[in-house]
Amino acid sequence: MKRSSKTCFSLFLALLLLLGCVPEAFAEEPPSAVSTDDSGLIDAAVLDSWMEEYVAQNGLNGEYQVFSVGFCYTGTGDFWFWNADQWMYSASLYKVPVSMLLAEKEADGELTQDTVIANQYGRGTLAKLESTALTLSSNDSGHVLVEYMGGSYNGKCSDQTIKYTPLLESYFTSDDFYDLSYYTARYMTYVMKTLYDGGKEAFPHVIEYLLDAQPEEYYKSDPTLKSSYAIAQKYGAFVEQNGNNNNHCAAIIYTPTPIIVVVMTRNVGNYQRRIAEVGSYLADYALQLDEKQAALEQEDLEQAVALTEMENDAVVVQPAGSEADIESEVPAGEEITQALPGNVQSANAVTGNTADADPILRIITAVGLTGLIMFVVGLAAEAGGRRRRRKVKK
Repeated sequence: MKRSSKTCFSLFLALLLLLGCVPEAFAEEPPSAVSTDDSGLIDAAVLDSWMEEYVAQNGLNGEYQVFSVGFCYTGTGDFWFWNADQWMYSASLYKVPVSMLLAEKEADGELTQDTVIANQYGRGTLAKLESTALTLSSNDSGHVLVEYMGGSYNGKCSDQTIKYTPLLESYFTSDDFYDLSYYTARYMTYVMKTLYDGGKEAFPHVIEYLLDAQPEEYYKSDPTLKSSYAIAQKYGAFVEQNGNNNNHCAAIIYTPTPIIVVVMTRNVGNYQRRIAEVGSYLADYALQLDEKQAALEQEDLEQAVALTEMENDAVVVQPAGSEADIESEVPAGEEITQALPGNVQSANAVTGNTADADPILRIITAVGLTGLIMFVVGLAAEAGGRRRRRKVKK
């Protein structure tokens, strides 16, 4: 390929990148189902360092101990996980995703809070069963809900609740998830994020009941957390026959930008205090993220203003006689569509998309098209120069 051809191709590809219409062959592969598309706002190194020190200072790394943490900053959807793929018996954590299954039916109009549900485990209205299962952690109510949804006593509808996470089926390699309701902090963090995103529209009453749960325990045992923020939480506690003592808590903490915090523990002493301390630290860290996010938004705004000023100041300069040269190079019946400052076409006019384009995309598109026009003008001028030189030689 000649140098001029390579140059033209490079410029063409650069223009495609500007316009956001890169051919599929040049596009990046789509992220996997477990990707969370983090913005990079969370500094994992900072949190890892703190957690390593915290675990060491409090002796949480014993041979039979497990300490797992999941964290999500909902402002950007960024996640951070610590030792979060350890499978542990969920205990009463299962009542959150199972209640979400029932709440979806309510949102779809199949059930109401007054609907009576009855089976071998008990009887009650949906309002009574959900509120006692989530607020008081009633096992009887939880089992009624599981039975109603067609789940097993041990499995707790796990096969139905995978949909509340982006995790691939290959993540659930252990039958303990399906048959014994074993969870990980990663799984439960995604479930709580789905609950938060859906809110009362997708999952009516679930968060409402969790806000009233354990008013003096777990995350709410921390005086600062309790006095500063509303907390929707659900705990799980169970001692297995093999002696493993499982104690967990999953929560939405309503900091200025709400966060999801899940701590799952096995054989950890003073577990409520440890859970509350992690929640308190991450709540403070979320305030720092708010500041970083505000700074980034201000930077984006300044860049957008700068691009707008560049667009307004841009001037297309055409050499004398270039119009005639361009006309001589354009086949009869064809036109060159221009997007010039003061008469800028939207990105939609170029791509054929009738939806409103993003303001920054419109700016980039205008600048890119202006550059293309200047490039075409330059080629035409060069062609005209070659013709004139050939005439002189003759």
